[in-house]
Amino acid sequence: MHAARDMKLIVLGSGTCVPSLKRNAPGYYLEAEGFRILVDCGSGTLLQLEKAGKSYRDIDSVFITHKHPDHFADLMPLVHALIATPKLNRNRDLYIFCPKGFVEYYEASVVSVLGHPNGFSVRTIETPDKLDFGPFNIITAKTIHSKDSIAYRFECGGKAIVFTGDADYDQGVIALARNADLLIADCSFPDSMKARGHLSAKECGMVAAKAGVKKLALSHLYPADPPDTDRIRESGENFDGEIVLAEDLMTINI
Repeated sequence: MHAARDMKLIVLGSGTCVPSLKRNAPGYYLEAEGFRILVDCGSGTLLQLEKAGKSYRDIDSVFITHKHPDHFADLMPLVHALIATPKLNRNRDLYIFCPKGFVEYYEASVVSVLGHPNGFSVRTIETPDKLDFGPFNIITAKTIHSKDSIAYRFECGGKAIVFTGDADYDQGVIALARNADLLIADCSFPDSMKARGHLSAKECGMVAAKAGVKKLALSHLYPADPPDTDRIRESGENFDGEIVLAEDLMTINI
């Protein structure tokens, strides 16, 4: 019975806006109790889903962290595929939970091109501070990155996964990640390339340590001169828990 309440995460994209043959733009697949959601869906996410043995046909909802293209560029292709795939005949609604201002963007940029589907609705909802969706209890927090950026905490069956989205170091992210089983952190750069609005590797470790998380996954990795594995060492200077470097199509069960 317990296994049915486990959460399954697949990293679809561990990269950024910079095109890479190794790391797709940000996107994560999260599944629990038959509910299948995407957290962000950057360019290439639909193809990554196919590579992971999952399907765009089964997605119940998309949760978007902020309005930068590398985090939502495959949203229009997703809706287009659900509308136009022969014999699909989807009849359940697609929910899009999004930050402030995105509902208006969706209407202007997606609906103006694709119109409204027949047979199902696309329900765009500005993400509240707390909500329930399927088996998930979801909590959000504003992050230091862009005007609209938010982080997400998904709880199910007594377990918790936190996605920082793009975020700089602050107490809000630490509080959201408190005692999480898994923290997926924006580790854009090694310490030597620290950029405003993003966590450095060392800061990822600091957040994980102060929040008391069980496992830290470093993701949203920009290309850099030092090897990516250096970020594990730098994060480990402050965090003595398990640290993994996110890789595309990596699966983590919680």
